[in-house]
Amino acid sequence: MKKILFFAFLQILVAQSQAATWYVAPNGNDNNPGALASPFKTLPAAIEAANPGDDIVLRGGNYTSQEIRINKNDLHIKSYPGEWAVITAVTNIEDVSACLWYNEPETTGGSLERLEIVGGYYYAIKFETNWDWDNSVPFSQRRGVSHVTVKDCIIHHSGRDAIKLTPACAHISILNCEIHHTGVGPGAQLDFNAEGIDNVNAPDLTVRGCYFHDIATTGVYVKGGGRNCIIEQNRIENCGEGGIYLGFYTDAEWFDTDFNPQYFENVNGLVLNNLIVNTQHAGIGLWGAKDAQVYNNTVINGGQAEHAALFFNTTDVWIDDNNSARVGSQNVHIQNNIFVQAAGQDLAMVRVRENALPGSTNVVDNNFYYDPNGAVFLDDNLDWQEWTLAQWNAHTFRDLHSFTADPKLNDSFHLLADSPCIDAGANLAGVDHDLDGQLRSDGANDIGADEFGAVSAVSGPSQTVDLSVKMVGNPVAEWLTVQVSAEQSGDMPAQIIGLDGTVLAEQLLPVTPGTEQHILTVGHLTAGTYLLRLGSTVVVWVKM
Repeated sequence: MKKILFFAFLQILVAQSQAATWYVAPNGNDNNPGALASPFKTLPAAIEAANPGDDIVLRGGNYTSQEIRINKNDLHIKSYPGEWAVITAVTNIEDVSACLWYNEPETTGGSLERLEIVGGYYYAIKFETNWDWDNSVPFSQRRGVSHVTVKDCIIHHSGRDAIKLTPACAHISILNCEIHHTGVGPGAQLDFNAEGIDNVNAPDLTVRGCYFHDIATTGVYVKGGGRNCIIEQNRIENCGEGGIYLGFYTDAEWFDTDFNPQYFENVNGLVLNNLIVNTQHAGIGLWGAKDAQVYNNTVINGGQAEHAALFFNTTDVWIDDNNSARVGSQNVHIQNNIFVQAAGQDLAMVRVRENALPGSTNVVDNNFYYDPNGAVFLDDNLDWQEWTLAQWNAHTFRDLHSFTADPKLNDSFHLLADSPCIDAGANLAGVDHDLDGQLRSDGANDIGADEFGAVSAVSGPSQTVDLSVKMVGNPVAEWLTVQVSAEQSGDMPAQIIGLDGTVLAEQLLPVTPGTEQHILTVGHLTAGTYLLRLGSTVVVWVKM
C-alpha cells in the first residue's frame, strides 16, 4: 500500500513538473499548436488540449462564448500580462445558459484571473453539482465543483445571477472582482432572481474585496443551509433588493438534512467589514440563520422600500404539501455595525418578524444607528409600535450598549476624526482588519467597516523591486490602469491615498520581469484627485 501511495505521489510531482502554458488569441487558429507564436483561436480548443495543472493564457481582445465548459481539474485561465481578455455570451438564447460553466461536478482546483466575463442567458459563471430535478441523488452522494478561485475579474451584464453556486460546490473563492448589472436578459423576467452571487447550499464560500454595484436583486446571499461562508471587505451599492442575506427562501430538496435536519437557511456565516449603500430591501438580512456573526459593517440607506436596514425573518420551507419548517435565527451575534438612513425614509432601522429571534443566546449590541428624523425599531413579536432605542432596550434587552447619533462619516463613508464611533466598539475575536485591509488597533475597536487612523497591513514588498510606473489613461472612471516595468519578480504594495493622506485601499500586486499592466477597481470612489503609491513611487490621478 505504501508503494502504491508513493507511486501516486510521484505521478503528481511529474504532472506538476510537466505543466504547460497554452495560448489563445483572437487572430489565432484552432489548428495551431497553441504556442505563443501560434495560438489557438478559441478557449474551448485550449481546454481540450490542456492537462490538469496547465495555464491557459488569453491575449487581449474579444472572445465569443457559446457556453464554454471548463471540465478539467486545476486549469488556470487568465489574461496575458498587460492585456485584457473579454469573454462574451448572449443573454437571449437559453441554450447559452452560462458564459463560463464549470459543468463537471467532480472538477476541482483551478482559477479564473484578470478576465472580463459578460452575459449568459442565466449566469455569467456557474458551478455545477450532480443533482437531478427529481431529487434522485441523495445529498450524501452529491458532488460539486470545488477549490476554484475567481480573482481580479470583471463580471457583468448577466441574464440572471452573475455567479451561481449549486449545492455541494465547496471552497469557491471570489476575490477582488467587480460584479455589476445583473438580470439584463429575458431569463430574469419569469422568475426575477438576479443576484451578484447566488449560493444555494455551497459550503465554504469566500467573497472578499469585491465591488458589487447595480445589482438587480441582492448583492450576495447564502441560503439553503449554506455553511461556513465568509463575506468580507466588499463594497455593495445600488441593489434592487438586498445587500447581504444570510438565508432566504429555499425549496426543501436543496437542504442537507443529515447535517441540518431543522432546515436552517444559513449556518455559521461571517459578514465582516462590508460597506453596503442604497438597497431597496434589507441592507443586511437574516432568515433562519444559525451561529451567524455580523461584525463591523457600515450600511447606508438600507431598506429604502421595505424590510429594514437590519432585518430578521423566519424560514418558510415546505417539506411536503402539508408540512413546512419555520425556524428563526439562533445564536447570532450582530455587533459593531453602523446603520444610517436618509432623512424622510420612513422605515425601521431594525425589524424582527414573528419568531425570528427565539431563545436567549442572540446578541444584538454595540451598534450605531442614525436617522435625522429619529431611529425606529420594530419587534413584531411584542408590539407593532415604532420604538425609540430606549424603548427597544427596555422591551427586548437588545442594543444596551448601542447609540443613536450622527456617526460623522466622510463622502467615502470612512470615519471622520471627531466620529463618536472611534474606540466605541466591542473587541471581537478575529476582527483584526478593516474594510481597506488596514490593521485595527489593539485597544477598543471602532464601530463600522472603517478603523480610523488604522495602520497599513502591507508593510512593504517581499523583496526589493526596481520598477518604473506609467499611468494608462487619466482621468479614469471605473478602473485605474497602470503600466509597471520591473527587472525582477516580487510583491509590490499598491495604495490608493486621498489628498488628506488617508489610505483608502491597498493590496499586494505580483510583479514579474518585463512590462505589464495592472487594473485596480476605483468605481466606488467619489470624483476627485488621488494618489497612487506603488512601492516607493507616487503618481497623481483623477477620478471622474
